[in-house]
Amino acid sequence: MSRIRKFIFAAMAAFLSLPAGPLLAATEQSSLATVKIAQAPLYGRNQNIHPNLLLTLSVEFPTVGAAYRSGTYSPTTEYIGYFNPLKCYNYSGGASNGYFVIAGDANTADHTCAGQFSGNFMNWATASAIDMLRYALTGGDRVVDTTTQTILQRAVLQESFFNSNSYFPRKTYDKASSVTPFGSRTLYITSCGNKVFFGDSTESGASCASPGKYRNQGTYLVRVQVCDAGEAKSRTDLCKLYRTGYKPVGEMQRNADKVRFGAFGYLNDSANTRYGGVLRAPLKYVGPNTVDSNFNQASNLRREWDDDGVFIQNPESASENISGVINYLNQFGRSGAYKSLDPVGELYYESIRYLQGRQPTPEAIDNASAYKDGFPVYTQWTDPILASCQKNYVLAIADINTHWDRYIPGNTRTTYLSGGKQVSANDSARPADAISKYSKYSFDVMTWTQAVADLEGSGASGNTRPDTSLANLAGADTGSGGHGTYYMAGVAYWAHTYGFRPDMPELRVTTFSIDVNENGNGSVGDEQRRSQMYLAAKYGGFDDQNGDGNPFRTKGASGTTVTSNAEWESSGGSNVPANWFLAGQPAAMIASIKKVFAQIVNAAGTLSGVALTSSQVASDTLLFTPGFDQRWNGRLSALAVTNDPNTGVQISNTETWEAGKVLTARTAARNLLTWVPSGTADNSGTGAGAGAAFEWKSLNATQKAALKITPTETDTVAQGRLSYLRGERSQEQSTGSTGTMRLRDSLLGDIVNSGPVYMAAPSSTIAESDYSAFYKAHSQRTAAVYIGTNDGMLHAFNAANGSELFAYVPNAVFANLAQLTTPSYIHRPYVDATPAVAEARVGNAWQTVLVSGMGGGAQGLFALNVSDPASVGTGNVLWEFTDKDDADMGNVMSPPQIVKLFAGKDSDNKPVYKWFAMTGNGLNANDADGASNPAAPSVLFIVALDKPAGTPWQLGVNYWKISMAADATASIANGLSAPALVRLTDGQTVAAYAGDLQGRLWKFILNGGPSTWNAAGALPYYGGGNYGRPLFQARDASGKAQPITVQPKWVYAPGGYMVVFGTGKYLEPADTITTGTLTRNAMYGIYDAGGSQSIADRSMLNPVTLTRDSKGAYEYSSRSYSLGSKTGQKAGWYFDFPGNGERQVTALVPAYGKIWFNSLMTGDDLCGASSNSGRYQINALTGMPATGTSTGDLSTFGILGAPVLIQTKTAVDPQRNAVGQITTLKFIDVFSFGASGGGRSAGASLSSRPLVSGNTATDGGHPATGRLGWREIRNFGAAK
Repeated sequence: MSRIRKFIFAAMAAFLSLPAGPLLAATEQSSLATVKIAQAPLYGRNQNIHPNLLLTLSVEFPTVGAAYRSGTYSPTTEYIGYFNPLKCYNYSGGASNGYFVIAGDANTADHTCAGQFSGNFMNWATASAIDMLRYALTGGDRVVDTTTQTILQRAVLQESFFNSNSYFPRKTYDKASSVTPFGSRTLYITSCGNKVFFGDSTESGASCASPGKYRNQGTYLVRVQVCDAGEAKSRTDLCKLYRTGYKPVGEMQRNADKVRFGAFGYLNDSANTRYGGVLRAPLKYVGPNTVDSNFNQASNLRREWDDDGVFIQNPESASENISGVINYLNQFGRSGAYKSLDPVGELYYESIRYLQGRQPTPEAIDNASAYKDGFPVYTQWTDPILASCQKNYVLAIADINTHWDRYIPGNTRTTYLSGGKQVSANDSARPADAISKYSKYSFDVMTWTQAVADLEGSGASGNTRPDTSLANLAGADTGSGGHGTYYMAGVAYWAHTYGFRPDMPELRVTTFSIDVNENGNGSVGDEQRRSQMYLAAKYGGFDDQNGDGNPFRTKGASGTTVTSNAEWESSGGSNVPANWFLAGQPAAMIASIKKVFAQIVNAAGTLSGVALTSSQVASDTLLFTPGFDQRWNGRLSALAVTNDPNTGVQISNTETWEAGKVLTARTAARNLLTWVPSGTADNSGTGAGAGAAFEWKSLNATQKAALKITPTETDTVAQGRLSYLRGERSQEQSTGSTGTMRLRDSLLGDIVNSGPVYMAAPSSTIAESDYSAFYKAHSQRTAAVYIGTNDGMLHAFNAANGSELFAYVPNAVFANLAQLTTPSYIHRPYVDATPAVAEARVGNAWQTVLVSGMGGGAQGLFALNVSDPASVGTGNVLWEFTDKDDADMGNVMSPPQIVKLFAGKDSDNKPVYKWFAMTGNGLNANDADGASNPAAPSVLFIVALDKPAGTPWQLGVNYWKISMAADATASIANGLSAPALVRLTDGQTVAAYAGDLQGRLWKFILNGGPSTWNAAGALPYYGGGNYGRPLFQARDASGKAQPITVQPKWVYAPGGYMVVFGTGKYLEPADTITTGTLTRNAMYGIYDAGGSQSIADRSMLNPVTLTRDSKGAYEYSSRSYSLGSKTGQKAGWYFDFPGNGERQVTALVPAYGKIWFNSLMTGDDLCGASSNSGRYQINALTGMPATGTSTGDLSTFGILGAPVLIQTKTAVDPQRNAVGQITTLKFIDVFSFGASGGGRSAGASLSSRPLVSGNTATDGGHPATGRLGWREIRNFGAAK
C-alpha cells in the first residue's frame, strides 16, 4: 500500500435549512419561541436576489404559424402539444362550445386510434408555434379554468391562414381511419381562427368563413381537456397537483420562487412608422411568494394563480380588467388580429432600456391607448433591478423577417437599398446615447453592431468559420425586403459584455432567442445563421469565461487563452448558439427552455471554517474544501498544500480531485445504506430497527410511501424517485429527454453546514490494553473523508482519489427525500451537520465510530461503524436516535462528542468505562412537530454507542439526559449547544461546559457514573435550593440575555479553568437585521475553581474595553485585577464587541494560552462585501492581547469561518537563557477561509509569524511579542 498521506481539510460553515420532519399536530403549544432555521445561507442573502427573465415577444401573425410545417405525418414520431400524444380522443359538444376529451390509450408503437382522434396526429395537424412556447412556459392557454376542469385552446389564427401554403399550410393524410373517426380516404386538414376543418376533397375559392368541402368531414374547435384525475397521474411532465385538483403548468409555475418575470410586446399598430415596443407586464414574482425589502420570503399580493392553480384574471388591478405576465403570454391574439411589420431591434432595445432603470422612449408610447389590444401598457416605469448583482435574462421570440427597426441611439441610416436605389426607411437618425455625465457608458448602436461584424466576418478574432458577407453589419440591411437591420445583435452584445448601466457597472444581460421559423421547414440553414436573432443569441448569450468579450477565445486547461467555440456553441461542431432555438423543432425547443431555466440560477460563495488533522505541512499534504452552487450541486475538492521556506504556505489552485465530478462519472454500483425502523407502522420511533441497503425491496411501507409526492402516485413512480436518488439519471429533464425529474449537474448534493472529517489510521494515543490489536489490524486501512450533504446522504470518500466508498441515508430525512427529485425543488437541508469520528470500545470490541447530527435536516443523531470504510455494510449501521425517541431532542447543528465515561465498577471493584455519544439537544425541541416538549429545556444527552440495533431506546438504560429548565424570564428560544469536554490523560471525560440560547453557561460533573447523570447528580450545587443554576448567565449591559451557540473552550488557570466563549446567534433570517437596536454581544472568560459559588452577573468580571480605530485595528484597555471569587477579586473578564450586531458564531481555536477567533458582522449591501469579520488573538486569561494594547483587524473582503493554525517550521535560539535553557521558536501560519458578505466566493487570510516560543526543558512557553498580522487572499491559488 502506498505511504499514508497527511491531510488537512477546510470545513464549510454556515447556517441553512428548514424545520425538519413531517409536520404533525402538536398536543401542546410552547410559550417559548422557536428558531426559524434559515432556508439558505444567511451570509449570502443574495440567494433571494433571484434573476429577472424578460419575455420580449415580437408578436405578429407569423408567430402563430404552424408548429409542424412538414406536410408528412410520421406515425412513429411523437409530436408534442396540448393533446396527449399517447391518448385517443372523442369530441364532446358542438362547433361553438365543444372540446376534445380522452377516450383511451393510443397504440404505443404508432400512436394509432382506430375510430377516434389520435392525440399525436392532432398535435401535428393543429398545433401553432406559439402553443409550444405557451406549453413550455405556462402549461398552455386555458379557455376554461375552474377548480374542476381545464381546457386548453390553440392560438387563434388569422383568417388568411386558411388553406395557406406557408404560415399554416394545408396538410393531407391518406390513412385517416387510423388516426380519426373518418374513413380511409385521403384527409385534408385546414385551420383558421380557433377551428380545424377536416375534408375529403378540395374546393377552389374556399375561405375561412366559407370552407366548403374542406369541412365536409367536420368542423371542430381546437380545444382539449387536460389534467383530469385520470390523465394527470401519467402526464406528470404537464400536470401538477394543487389544493383541489391538477392543473397544467410550465416553467414559470415550476420556477415561480426562483425567477422574476416580465413581458414586452408591440402595440397593435401596423403602421410602418410605429416605433419600438412597450412594457406589457412589469418584472415581478408571479407565484404565491415574493421577497420583502430585506430579501426575506413574503406572501405575494400580485400572484397570478390561486391555491387551486386557477389563473387570476387581473393580478395588477389594471383598468383593462386583465393583466399579468401569464395572461398576456397566453391570451394575446385571441381576437385573431395580429400586428404586421415588426421592428424587433427597437423592441429589444426598449427591454434593455427598461433594465437600465430609465423611462420608455417617447415615440414608443405615443398614442398608446388606441392600440392596447385589450391589455395594459405601462408608460411609467419603475426600476426593475433589485440589486447590482442580480442576473438578467431576455428571452426574445420573433421571426427573422423584420421591419423598420433603425431608430436606436447612434443610428445615422435613414434609407435602405431597394430596386438599386436608396429609399426612405421610415426611421430617423438618433444621437448616440450619452447616459447623463457618464461619458464612458455612452451607447452607439452602429459602433456595437460593427463590433459584432468584426468578430463574425473575420478570422482574426479566432473565428474558424467567418462569414465575410457579414463584415459590414452596421450598414447592412436584413429582414423582409431589406427593411430591417442587425442592430439587435449590437444591442445584445453591448448589454452582455459592457457596463450598460453606470450606477451598477457589473450588471449584464444574457439573451436567449427563439426563431419562430417563418416560411421555414424546421431545419437550420444559412438564412437563420445570417439573421439578427441568431447573432443576438450568439453574441448576447455566450459564456465569457475569460472576460475578454470574444466568444472564440477561452481559457484552456493550462490557464492560457486558446481558440475555441466552447463559449457559444450548443455542441461541438454544430454551429448553433447554445442560446438560440428554432420553433420548427418543438420537442427540442421545449427541452431547451427547460434547460434555460436550469441555467439561470447564479453561483454562490461559501462561508468556510477549517480544521486540521496534522498541524504541520508535509510534502504530500492535501486540503479538503467543500462548497455548493445555487443550483444546489455540491463540491468537495482536494487541493495540494506545500510549504516553501521563503514564501510560506502555498495552496494549489488545481484540484487533485473533486468528489462531485468523480461521483458523477462513476459507472460502478454504489454502496448506499439506510436505517429501517421496526416495531411501529409509522416509524414513530422505538429505536429498534436494522441497517439495510437503500433499495426498494429493503424499505418498509412508510419509507416507500414517503417517496411519493402525492398519495395517488404509483409504486413505479416512487421506485423511479429512489433510482434518481441513487444516481440514475435517465429520468432527469434535459435536452432531448422526456424526463420529469430535476436536472442535476452533479450527483453530489450541496454542502453548506457540514465540514469534512478526515480519518486515516486509528488514533495512536489510546493506551487501553486491548487496543493494540485493533490498531494493528486497521493501521493501513483506506483513508477516508466523511461529509454530510443535502442530497440526503452522509458520504465517505477515498481520500486518495475522491471515489465514494459508501453513503448513508438516515431514516430521519425520508419524509422530504422525494422533494429532491422535483423540477420545482426549493432547497432544504438534509444531512447538514459535521460528523464526529473517533475510536471507541463498543460492547467488547474496538471500533472507529462516526456519529452525526443532521443540522436543520432532522432532529436527532445516527451512528455508524467505520472501522474499515472500504467495506462498510448494513451491519455497520449502529442506530438512529431522534425526537421520536425522546421529545427533548432537537436539531443538532454541531458535531457530537464521542466520550469515555466512568460507568461503575465490576465485581472486583475495578472501574468500568464505556463509550457514549454526547450532545446538547440543539434547536427547536419545542417545535410543534408532534414529537416535542413545549417546556423547551436545555438538555445534555448521553447516548450509549453499544445499544443493540433491535433494542428499543429506554431512558436510564441506554441513554441518559441532564435537563435544565428554560429561563422563563428570558422569553427567547432555548436549547443546549455543543459541550466542551474536560478529559483526564487516559481519555476519560470527567466534566463538560456548554452554553444555551438563553446565555447560560452550564457545568456538568460526569465522573460519578450513570446514576448521577441527571440534574441532581451532574450539576454543581450553587445554592438556591435546587440544582438548576448555571455557572454564569451572559447578559448585556441592559440585562438582555446573550445567546451562546458555539462550543466554549477552556484553558488551565491558577487553581482551575478559564472557560472562554462568545455570544451571538446566526441561525435565522431575523439574525441578518442590520438596523434598530441590536443585542450587544460579548466575549467572556469565566473562572471556575470548582467551588460552590456561581457567578451572578458581569459585575463580578473584569471589564476590558475594546474599540476599533479608523484603520480597523482593535485597541484594548483594562485595569489589573486579582483572579478569584473572593471579595475584591474578579472571576474572569469580558469585553463587548465594538460593532453593533457583531457576534461570535464560529469556533474558537485555543493554543499556547491564546484564543484565536473571528467574529461576524452583517451588512446591508447584499452584493458587496459589507458583511465582514473581525479577527482576534487574545490572551485567554485576561481577554487582552498577548502583549501591548492592540491586535487583530477587520477582514476586508467578507466574513470568515474559524481560523486554523499550521506550524510551518521550528527554529532553535542559539543563545541559552540565564539558567541555561534552550528556547525553540515555533512558526505558525493562521488561515481563515470564508465568503464575501454578498455570498460571492472568497478564499483565505494568512499570516506567517513566530507566534509562540516554547521552552524545551519545561515544555512551557511564553507569548511571542509583537502584533499578529494577516494578509488576505481571494482564492486558494493566491495563498503564496
